[in-house]
Amino acid sequence: MPPTLRLHDPGRRPANWTEIIAASQFAAFARDLDTGAACDLEGRPFADSGLATCAVFDSFREARSACEAAVLTAPGIQVDIFDAQGRANAPLLTVVHPDRAAEGEDSPRAALKRRIIAWVLIAASVPMLVLAYVIGGAQSVLPGFLGLNLLIVGGRLLWFNLALRETERARHERLKNIDGR
Repeated sequence: MPPTLRLHDPGRRPANWTEIIAASQFAAFARDLDTGAACDLEGRPFADSGLATCAVFDSFREARSACEAAVLTAPGIQVDIFDAQGRANAPLLTVVHPDRAAEGEDSPRAALKRRIIAWVLIAASVPMLVLAYVIGGAQSVLPGFLGLNLLIVGGRLLWFNLALRETERARHERLKNIDGR
C-alpha cells in the first residue's frame, strides 16, 4: 500500500499537500465512477471530505502499476495520476478498469458519437435557417431561433472534441518529459 497524504490538515505545517510533495513525486486521486465521490485506492469513500487523501509515489512507473492494480481490485473506481503541481494541470494518466474504459467522455467512441451528433445538428440547422430567410417577418423567428441554436450546439460539441484532443496532446508532451527524466 503506498503512503497516503491528507489533502488538507490544519494541524500540519504546511497544511496543504501540494506544499509537502516533492517535485519528483506523483499523487494519485481515486473517485467512484458511479457517484463521482472521492475515495481511497480500495474504493472506500471518505466519511468526511476533510479526511480526503491522495496516494504518493516516488516514480511514475510505480504510480501507474499501483493504480492499475487498484482498479482491478476495485473496478468501480477511476484513478487520476498527477505530477507534483497537482490539479493545476490535467492528469498525466487516468486509469479505469478495462471493462469501463469505453464509458469515459474522452474515449474514442464518445468522441466519434459527439462528432456525428454535431454534424447532424449543423446539417439540420441549414434548412431551418433557410426557412427563416424565405419566410421572413415574424413567422421566421422560431425557425431562425431553432436553426441558430442547432448550429451553436453542434459547434460546441466539435469544440469540446478539439479541446479534449488538445488536452491529450499536452498530456503526451508532459509524459514524454517525465520519461526523459
